[in-house]
Amino acid sequence: MSDRVWLFVVVPSVTAFIGYVTNWAAVRMMFHPAEPRGIGPLRWHGIVYRMGPKFAREIASTTGQVLTPADIAERVDIDGLVERLHRDHEHLLDDVVGEGLDVLAPGIWDTMDPQARAQLRTVLLAQATGSVDGLIGALGDRLPEVLDLDELLVAELTGENADRLARVAGQIAGRELRFIEIYGAVFGFGIGLVQAALFGVFGIWWTMPIVGGIVGLGTNWLAIQMIFRPLEPTRFLGLVTYQGMFPKRQREIAADYGKITASEIFTPEKLVSAVVEGPGMSASDAELRSLAAMRLAEFRPMLALVTGGVDPSDDELSKVVDVLFDRLLALEPTLRPTVVAHLTESLRLDELIEDRLGSLDKARFERMLRGIFEEDEWILIVVGGALGGLIGVAQGLLVRSFDL
Repeated sequence: MSDRVWLFVVVPSVTAFIGYVTNWAAVRMMFHPAEPRGIGPLRWHGIVYRMGPKFAREIASTTGQVLTPADIAERVDIDGLVERLHRDHEHLLDDVVGEGLDVLAPGIWDTMDPQARAQLRTVLLAQATGSVDGLIGALGDRLPEVLDLDELLVAELTGENADRLARVAGQIAGRELRFIEIYGAVFGFGIGLVQAALFGVFGIWWTMPIVGGIVGLGTNWLAIQMIFRPLEPTRFLGLVTYQGMFPKRQREIAADYGKITASEIFTPEKLVSAVVEGPGMSASDAELRSLAAMRLAEFRPMLALVTGGVDPSDDELSKVVDVLFDRLLALEPTLRPTVVAHLTESLRLDELIEDRLGSLDKARFERMLRGIFEEDEWILIVVGGALGGLIGVAQGLLVRSFDL
């Protein structure tokens, strides 16, 4: 095989290798290492881990445009939840009702005729459903304070959960990241052909590291741009139509993210914990009790019939509410599995997120992942150029050693 043929085999192969390795290294640097490693200026910490809180808030901001606490409240089947709680915990809830009525007329529930008790239970269940609906509706703008979805998502993607952020980002952008690597090889091969032609004409070996550095810089920069731009299909030179990979796959990515979010982050168990154990509930406790007392006051005539014909006072109703709230809070760990099971069936947040995120404005949608590539992007590009230059030196020395 002639020297010229060898030149056009070896040089493009090496530049393809340069393009692949530098882009592969750039991708690795985004996600590795999880802990800082190295010394001095060579110390490196995976971008996703180092900038985790910022990226998590970018994702939370995008998610907040398609999912709110009000959306979750609307998808809770209150009628079904009340019925299920009573069916699964009839004895416990009867005890709660009895304790509440005992405030107005001690012992009334225990001495009540079973048939009358059953009728009252039916009425109370119907009223309870309406009351819960009313409480949720009355809270309105306070819902974000009771259930802070942004903080929940950030907590689930940072700190001890930082590995989840890396996995979610890697899973969502898996094709784009692989594209960066493969594109580096393809682009590098094309540049290698040009490099071989230039060397064949001028015969100057030190053009190898120069072109290698250009390949490293260019492939990293261009590949990242091609992931996000253009947002819409665009025709170039009247020949090729291209759309950034991320906006092109918006529907597919929305489906993946919806499944991940519903199954790992906004799970019914975590949502219930965030409401019950979060600071928002403590801050809203007094208002919730006041609203419940107002709802209970609407049933004053019915309560009077049960307790002997005397309308209960506002103070008595407030005491009833306090007893009911305190008792239900004490029973919350027992009732929670039933609530979680019901929410699992009724929320279907994956469907909601997929539908809304899939139709979100593309400029807003790209912020979900863009920050990972934006942050310290110049470092990734410079490292690509440096690696490309070093490999180009080795390539030039190889060409000289073979006297091509």
